[in-house]
Amino acid sequence: MRETDFIERNREKWKRYEETLDQSDPDPELLAQLYVHTTDDLSISRTFYPNRSVRVYLNGLARRTYLHLYRGRRGEAGRFVTFWTTELPLTVHASRRPLLVALAVFVLAMLIGILSYRIDPDFAEMILGADYVRMTEANIAQGDPMAVYAGRDEFGMALHITLNNLSVALLTFVAGAFFCVGTIVLLVRNGVLLGVFQYFFYANGDYGGSEVTTATTTWLFRGLSWLLTAGGGGLEHVLSTLRYLGTGTGVFRESLLTIWIHGTLEISSIVLAGGAGLTLGSGLLFPGTRTRLQAFRRSARAGLKIMLGTVPLFVVAGFLEGYVTRQTDLPDPLRFAIILCCLLFVGWYYLVLPPAVARRAPRARADRQDPLDTVPGERHFQRIRSVGEQLSLTFSVLRSQAGRLLGGAAALSLVYCLLSFAFGGAAEFRYRFVAYPFGDLENFYELLASFGRGRALSFAVLVTLGFYATFRLALSMLFRTTDLTPKPRSRRRELRLLAVCGLLTLSMSFGGAAAALIVFLTFPFLLSLGVSAYLGGSSPGQVFRMVYTNLSASYGLCVLVLLIAFPLTFLVDTVIGAFLFTFLDWVIYTDVTTIDGRNVMLQAFCYYFLLVLVSCTWIVALAFSLGTLREIETATELKKAIAGVGGKRRLRGVERE
Repeated sequence: MRETDFIERNREKWKRYEETLDQSDPDPELLAQLYVHTTDDLSISRTFYPNRSVRVYLNGLARRTYLHLYRGRRGEAGRFVTFWTTELPLTVHASRRPLLVALAVFVLAMLIGILSYRIDPDFAEMILGADYVRMTEANIAQGDPMAVYAGRDEFGMALHITLNNLSVALLTFVAGAFFCVGTIVLLVRNGVLLGVFQYFFYANGDYGGSEVTTATTTWLFRGLSWLLTAGGGGLEHVLSTLRYLGTGTGVFRESLLTIWIHGTLEISSIVLAGGAGLTLGSGLLFPGTRTRLQAFRRSARAGLKIMLGTVPLFVVAGFLEGYVTRQTDLPDPLRFAIILCCLLFVGWYYLVLPPAVARRAPRARADRQDPLDTVPGERHFQRIRSVGEQLSLTFSVLRSQAGRLLGGAAALSLVYCLLSFAFGGAAEFRYRFVAYPFGDLENFYELLASFGRGRALSFAVLVTLGFYATFRLALSMLFRTTDLTPKPRSRRRELRLLAVCGLLTLSMSFGGAAAALIVFLTFPFLLSLGVSAYLGGSSPGQVFRMVYTNLSASYGLCVLVLLIAFPLTFLVDTVIGAFLFTFLDWVIYTDVTTIDGRNVMLQAFCYYFLLVLVSCTWIVALAFSLGTLREIETATELKKAIAGVGGKRRLRGVERE
């Protein structure tokens, strides 16, 4: 490329860089991205235009960016505070339309639930379940309509409710990736459920023979209608209605003062999770001038921030439900005060604070356009890096090759499952998956164990070929994102990789504590050996020495990847899996045996898909670890750098590099 073409292509980008650097309070994240792009352009100019002024210009631009970055550098504690005081409010302000749509959908679904119950009271049993309806009716008859909240110990109830609410919110958020349809469906489902649940208490009258509930709720609804139609004159009517409501002993009043102690935060968080899901899917639906992948990455970041912001709300709501809601004998003013405080906090943080922060920091708005949406990855494979840098670079590679990774994992999982079920007898007995927490490792082993489960040699061959295809998928991403050059096909190299895959299969063929210990001791070595066998450059003995003399790097990467992947496996196992199985039960009308077989097939596909994703992450991470260890052993890049010392000279007053 000619220098003039290079300048013309990047002129506008560099201009935006300068405008950002001239700001008094530039965004640190944006500056970091600018620094990466600037140094990349600087590398190009040093290579192709070493004697031109464009190199000097870019060098100055990179120096200014560096000074901005490190002059205003903050510690982790400062960044944590900034997230809650600035980043999250700005993101909420930028995503106010999806959040408003989520609220509107949820309220409309509540009204649909109320109307459906009024038309057909049996609708409650279909939504809430016949057992719950009968239990609540019995509690009402006994004079304690909220007895369900005192049925378990405080801590166990709080923990269970928090995890359940988080799983529902995560599903609502992740479902937005299906072009927002999944999020809207779940918002409607939860809204209808809440509408039916709340109206159920209204329709069941009073306990203890009191007749105040009907009159109270009638005046309440009239007051709300008056407020909407008559303006400020209706406010006094509503306040008097609320005072009258406080004197009643109705089921509806009791349900309001009990359920909404925790429900204010819980329901608000569900709506926020729905808004996060709609934000996530909006990048796919409305990419604007970006590609869909670029727009999706931006919307995913914004949605994830909103989703993270709901976690403390769910924790507090779980605490309130486990420890406070069960105290039905608390004074009504105190319960009303708790509800009011929760409502005021949600209103202040999500309605008042975001526009105030946006006005106060207009240049740090979360919805502004980045100068570029793609960040080029580090090209050098063999370089000394810390474990954190290796992990960060691994996810950079996976992110840049997301289409290849997801498509390859889906195709590989489909082929593996079709072959394993085609020659394995009855589908419902092919695999025995477990459903208890932290059982995903056992489920992965169930997919790979051959001789320990009494399976034929052909199954071991299938597992070996699956490992081989996973290696090739991961290594192909490395070839596309680093300076590694694909070598011509060699039968010897392919056989070496197949042999390593066979050893992996053999190590996972048997069960028991001894077999698990063998897998733990050999797994990082075998993965590193597979990478080295395909790339070349190190003998098995050298790989063995490098891996086991650097245990913190080898095992640290494996453990970190597993910890990062666990929430995803938990989500698929407990939430998305349950949703898919329920959907299959709805649309497939057949015998129980067939449904069980198809559920096992679906589980096998999901688990193998996750296994391929995690394995590719392990392989790429250990490949970078191997490159680091090889550089420590050979110092190849260091020797090249030393050889280049003294090569600088000046030409026409400009330093040449």
